[in-house]
Amino acid sequence: MSERIAYVNGEFVLESQAMVSIFDRGFVCGDGVYDVARSFNHRPFKLREHCERLMRSLKYTHIRLDLSAADLEKIALEVFNRNKHLLGPTDDYMIWIIVTRGLDVPSRNPLEAGKPTVVVYNRPPYFIRAKFYRIGAHVVLTSTRRTPPECLDPKAKITNKMNHIQAEFEAKMVDPEAFPLLLDLEGNIAESSTANFFFVRDGRVFTPRPKNILLGITRDTIFEIAPSVNVEITEGNFTPYDVYVADEAFLTTTSFCILPVSRFNGKVLSSNIPGPVTARLIEAWNRSVGMDVVEQALSHMTPVERAALP
Repeated sequence: MSERIAYVNGEFVLESQAMVSIFDRGFVCGDGVYDVARSFNHRPFKLREHCERLMRSLKYTHIRLDLSAADLEKIALEVFNRNKHLLGPTDDYMIWIIVTRGLDVPSRNPLEAGKPTVVVYNRPPYFIRAKFYRIGAHVVLTSTRRTPPECLDPKAKITNKMNHIQAEFEAKMVDPEAFPLLLDLEGNIAESSTANFFFVRDGRVFTPRPKNILLGITRDTIFEIAPSVNVEITEGNFTPYDVYVADEAFLTTTSFCILPVSRFNGKVLSSNIPGPVTARLIEAWNRSVGMDVVEQALSHMTPVERAALP
């Protein structure tokens, strides 16, 4: 079979046959949560941690799901295993798990919504960003601020991403390939639209404190592996000034793991990509997942594209 399988509300179906009602609250008003894991060398990585974070998001949003983290992990593994035969030697999958509050009702009362909708599917990682491992990403500060925890706590992974999407548009009006960097309401660095942010100065790594960011699984893993390469990480409140005077910076997220940053608001932070500290962390990451994630991404470029890289 050449078409991937998805899971929708208790059934395993072909992706082309996977359907959700137009009355689903996830579609009608973005009322849902999600999480995304991925595989390395055809093996899911920290899938249980992603499922546990999803359960925390469900509790926060008052979505009552009659499944446990172990149940979700089992379903996600079943979907992955049914699709694994379609992977090539250098391919892997993202593992998406989405849960919405279910069908809307005429009263629009969330307490009266139907049974939660559960969808699990696989997609390839976005390898088109591979070139940034060699040339570095451009990060652009946006006027759109991160939704404050007083309104919606960023620790929950919510399907409504309009806050981040507005920031994406701002950044890409400056540079079509740029990644946005959002501040909190007090002017401190928060996060990118789909990634956590780190910067390096004098050999030390700094990253925003947890109050205004999603606590990424990749971010957590960076804290775990950093001691193995003698890297110290400090959380705190940091302003754009701190990034302007940084020696290096990088983004972390499930899909691309650790992505070096070369420019901030057009200013060159480092012409040596990746910087020495970022390179050590990438090496430690590769050891932790048992493969070279940079080489995997670069292998999906055309020979012409790869030859043009530094």
